[in-house]
Amino acid sequence: MGLKLMREFSLRSFHCAAIVCLLSLLVTNPLFAIEGVSVTRITAENWDSVVPDGKEVDAIHGDLILKNRHVTAVIAQPLATRNANMTVREVGGCLIDYTTTQFPNDQLSAYYAGSRVYPFRSWTVLNSAEEKVDLNNESSIKDEVALEIQVTAAPAENRAELVVCYRLEADSQYLQVQHIYRNPGKADVEISLSDDLRFDTGKEDAHKSPNGQSELLHLDDRYWGQTYGIASPGRTVTSRSDSRLTVARYGRGSRQADLMLKSGEQYSFVVHLYVAGNLCSVEATHMEMTSEKEAAPCTVTVIAGGSRLPNARLELTRQNEYAGTLWTDGSGRVDQKLIPGDYQISVSYLGIPVLKSFNTSVREGNNIFDLEVPFQTGTLDVQIVDESNVPIPCKVELIRKGEKTQLDLGPESATTRVKNLLYLVNGRDRILVPAGDYEAIVSHGPEFDALFLDVTIRHDEMASMTGTLQHSVQTPGWVSTEFHSHSSPSGDNTGHQLGRVLNLVCEHLEFAPCTEHNRIDTYEPHIEALNIADRLATCTGMELTGSPLPLNHQNVFPLIYKPGQQDGGGPVTDVSPETQIQRVALWDNRSEKLVQQNHPDIGWLFYDKDGNGELDEGFSESFPFIHAMEIHPLTNVLEFGAETNSESHITKNRIFNWLQLLNQGFRITGVVNTDAHYNYHGSGGLRNWVKSSTDDPSIIETMEMVRETKAGHVIMSNGPYLAVSANTISSDRQYLPGDDMPCPDGKVGLDIQVQCPNWFDIDRVFVLVNGRHISELNFNRTDNSEMFQDGVIKFKQKINHQLKSDAHLIVVAVGEKSKLGPVLGPGWGNQQPVAMSNPIFVDLGNDGFQANGNLLDDGLPVKGD
Repeated sequence: MGLKLMREFSLRSFHCAAIVCLLSLLVTNPLFAIEGVSVTRITAENWDSVVPDGKEVDAIHGDLILKNRHVTAVIAQPLATRNANMTVREVGGCLIDYTTTQFPNDQLSAYYAGSRVYPFRSWTVLNSAEEKVDLNNESSIKDEVALEIQVTAAPAENRAELVVCYRLEADSQYLQVQHIYRNPGKADVEISLSDDLRFDTGKEDAHKSPNGQSELLHLDDRYWGQTYGIASPGRTVTSRSDSRLTVARYGRGSRQADLMLKSGEQYSFVVHLYVAGNLCSVEATHMEMTSEKEAAPCTVTVIAGGSRLPNARLELTRQNEYAGTLWTDGSGRVDQKLIPGDYQISVSYLGIPVLKSFNTSVREGNNIFDLEVPFQTGTLDVQIVDESNVPIPCKVELIRKGEKTQLDLGPESATTRVKNLLYLVNGRDRILVPAGDYEAIVSHGPEFDALFLDVTIRHDEMASMTGTLQHSVQTPGWVSTEFHSHSSPSGDNTGHQLGRVLNLVCEHLEFAPCTEHNRIDTYEPHIEALNIADRLATCTGMELTGSPLPLNHQNVFPLIYKPGQQDGGGPVTDVSPETQIQRVALWDNRSEKLVQQNHPDIGWLFYDKDGNGELDEGFSESFPFIHAMEIHPLTNVLEFGAETNSESHITKNRIFNWLQLLNQGFRITGVVNTDAHYNYHGSGGLRNWVKSSTDDPSIIETMEMVRETKAGHVIMSNGPYLAVSANTISSDRQYLPGDDMPCPDGKVGLDIQVQCPNWFDIDRVFVLVNGRHISELNFNRTDNSEMFQDGVIKFKQKINHQLKSDAHLIVVAVGEKSKLGPVLGPGWGNQQPVAMSNPIFVDLGNDGFQANGNLLDDGLPVKGD
């Protein structure tokens, strides 16, 4: 190709690319693409293009989206069965997602107009001419002026009719919500002027208006950058909040009725709902919409040690009240419109106070503030690889030496930076941190040695932190699994689901079904986005979470995920544990699946159905459907010894009760899971090693995990890797946990091996025979030092034992004088290391294993035991 032709080709390519980029901007940028206002019915076809982003989005097919270039609102279809999630229920006709259009980031669980008193069962769409619009033949309509969605709750005895009108005008920066109460009946009805809002803040960096009266009620998620404002023109809002629910009252401000609506009367009032990236923007918009005043443009720059400080946190106070939180951008600057007035600004960086208070005044016109702070930072460059020099997912804990205040990189709901942890999908990060001396703990689950590194960060310099994670513990033919964890879609927490997946892969979990509460869901989009299909296998599933707690909870996988349907196409709960478990077990046309009983009260479930403390048949219709059962915490195995005192009843010990069940003839695989809900050392504290035909997560088959778990080929652990097999003296065939082993002469050989990485140890191994301790099968490092080692392999022995009758054998390895330690954080890390096998069933009579019926010197448990 000649030079001229090349130049022409390059210029043409440039112009084509420019045109494509411009067209893309026009199509994808809401400020260009959206003119007027639209209402869109969500369908499978338009899902990807219309549903907003955000950790708390709960939209499904059939819901309506009301949208202009400023805000996007999702109104749930007015059905009695419409739930947002497990705890945000009966949302038919309610606002369930609300966010800015330009930077969608929904953090609202629900806005209940009328405070959940009025069941909305019908809706109508009106255009700006107040004409009804039919959406049956098309999924979207537009109007250059305004659109309105009206939802109606019919009147009932002692209850008025309520029509809620969600109105959005073309250029409005807030959603108008008109409440129209009508009394078509003959009797007077009481009316309370109030709304409920679900905005969960338990483990978030968030702020709610203090309980009491205000002109503008706010719900401010500072970390995730979404703030909601609630105001009613001409009224004062009285609010009362806890960590979940906020009640907004627009009348007397008390629980008493605000007015009596006589027969034939009507009453209405309006609420304005604001949404923006921070409280300052909400307040500025509210002031400009309700007065002739204008907010003043402000530029704040934070300079630390001569350099601008990016991601600095500025908390504003005005008239001794919280006035918002701002964050500097990558250049250490923030541009923000503020209400004129006197402010106090405190500055912090990654949780470290930088400037206690800076007093300033914001006046009309442009305001420029340069904040110079006595603070020094440097850059930490992290590069962690495996033994093949390939970047490896890992967890990095950064500990400031000699400092009381530790880093706070993000709340427990965050993804890659959580408290003082980095979850690095490719072992790499570059982060600006306060100068000083640090200890770094780098880990990748208990099959890998951890790195304990010292690093010094000097001002305005880059420090390199490199390391190689050694895969010291070898587990051929067994993969590490987690069968029970949660994130925000479950409804009882606000942890980001991407953070859950990062937890799993960085802790070296190789198979993990998605098990959100009462919703079939999937991790696949996160796994694809992170490009970790070669490291983490998954499948769709759910935890069906009914009442009573803790009895009626079952984890089930795989289940068919139906995107956009209520509960992902999953079954609903039932008040009967027997009905519920049968329903989910037979779901998807009786497909094969694993049904795991979660954190059970074993006495209640198996022996005390009516919960009166007296033995009965239990929930016996559930028993055939239970394949596996959670029996953690594993340290409970240390709470009963070789001899039990018949006068001392053992309670609150699932392992002991599980052993009793085994002796009664139940064959239920024992499993342990974290039930993690948040992302700070969430996953990784418990795991199950499951027999697998492959060690490659990219080709793990879900049904193999299901069948191997049903077969009992499972080792439970909070860290140590335990390998157990058995054989008869006359045969070399190896039997695994869960297997039935014929052994006519009763001479059993147990091959036991325990491995640990460099960050914890075990010092005792023992075998339970039919749930009982046997003195000659109890070995510890003090009395049997020759049997223990100090390397990766801590214990490797062939143990022979003579049985006199059928028996199930369970092997336990424990570090009685050890702790899991700081690698697993302050919660899991305080536990003793324990690994425990499922039972090997030894059949002496060659007539099938016979359970001995022994109660281990105790009675059968009942509810509460």
